[in-house]
Amino acid sequence: MTDLTAFAEYDDFMAYAETTLPRPTFDHLNAGALTNWTREENRRAYDRWTIRKRLLVDVADTDLSTTVVGNRVEMPILLAPSAFHKFVHPEGEVATARAAKAMGTTMCLSTLSSTPLEEVAATGVDCWLQLQIHKDRGLTTELVDRAAAAGYKGIAFTVDAPNYGLKPSDRRSEIHLPAGVQIANLIDRKTLPHYTTGDDLMKYMWDEMAQDVTWEDAAWLADYSSLPVIAKGVLSGEEADNAIDAGMAAIIVSNQGGRQIDGDPATLDVLPEVVESVDGRVEVLVDGGVRTGAHVFKALALGARAVLLGRPQYWGLAVGGEDGLKKMLDIFREGLENTMQLAGTKTVADITSERIRPAAR
Repeated sequence: MTDLTAFAEYDDFMAYAETTLPRPTFDHLNAGALTNWTREENRRAYDRWTIRKRLLVDVADTDLSTTVVGNRVEMPILLAPSAFHKFVHPEGEVATARAAKAMGTTMCLSTLSSTPLEEVAATGVDCWLQLQIHKDRGLTTELVDRAAAAGYKGIAFTVDAPNYGLKPSDRRSEIHLPAGVQIANLIDRKTLPHYTTGDDLMKYMWDEMAQDVTWEDAAWLADYSSLPVIAKGVLSGEEADNAIDAGMAAIIVSNQGGRQIDGDPATLDVLPEVVESVDGRVEVLVDGGVRTGAHVFKALALGARAVLLGRPQYWGLAVGGEDGLKKMLDIFREGLENTMQLAGTKTVADITSERIRPAAR
C-alpha cells in the first residue's frame, strides 16, 4: 500500500498518477481541448484574486458545513461527474462513493461510469446523476427513473456537450481498457471496444448523445424528473437566465475542465457574471482549476455555493483508492479550514465578496 504520509498537496497526487498509470490513460484523463489553454486558464484564474482578511476574529469553532440544493454537506467541496473511475482503480466509483461519504459530501456520478448507478447508491453516499439527453428519449427517462428509485438527490444535466472537444493526445494515444471496464449504466446497449485510440473511444461514447437539444428539451427534462435538475456547463449570465427559465434548480458554472472548446473562459472569471444574473434565484456552483483550499475560499467569496472537483478524483484513486481519495479530500478540507481561520471567517456564510479583491497587475 502506498504511504499516504508522503502526499501533502494536489501536485503530489498528480505526479504519482503520471508515473504509475499507463501513459495513454493519464494523457486521456488529463487532456484539455486542443492546446490546453482553457484547462490552464481555469487554474490561472485563481491567481487573479487575493484574500482580504479580517484580524482578531474568534475562529475557535470554524464550521465548514453548508447545504447544497437542500442537502447538508460537511464541506462545500463536492465531486464532479467524471467517467470510468476503473481506469485508475479496480473498485472504481464505489471507492469514490465511500470516500465522499466518509468526508460528508456529495458525489455526482457520470452516466459513463464504470459501476452501475445502483451499486454506487448502495454505499449510502449522497449522490446526483449526471446525464445528457440521448437520441433515445426512453433511455434518458429510464436513467432518470433509475436514479430516483435508487435514492439519488438530483440530476446534473450537461448542457454544453452536443459533441466532445478535440484533443490531440487522444488522437495520438492507444488506450488499452482495463479488463471488465464498461459503460456500466448502458451495458445492455453498448459494449466498449477493448483496445482503441482515445479519439475513437470518445466518438463511440458520444454516439448515443443527441445533438439537437435545446432549452425546450431542458424544460421537458425538468418537468419529467421528480428530482431537482441542475444545469452543468453554464458560462454566461444570459445562459443562466435561460437555465432558470427552463426550470433548472441550480447552475454549475463549468467548461468540463477545459475539455470542450479551447477558448472557453475560465470558470472563475465568469462566475461573478452568472451570480449577478441569477441574483439569488437558484444556487450557483463552480468547477474547474480548483487545486487548494484557498481556491475554494476564493470561489465561495465570488458567490459559489460550493465547488466540484474533477481530475483530483482520478489522481486520489490512483494513489490509494478510497483511502487515497479521502486523503486528497482531507487536504482540500484542511486547506479551506486553515484559510477561513487565517482570513477571519468562522463559517461558510462569512465568506463574502468583502473577503476578496483583484490581484495587482
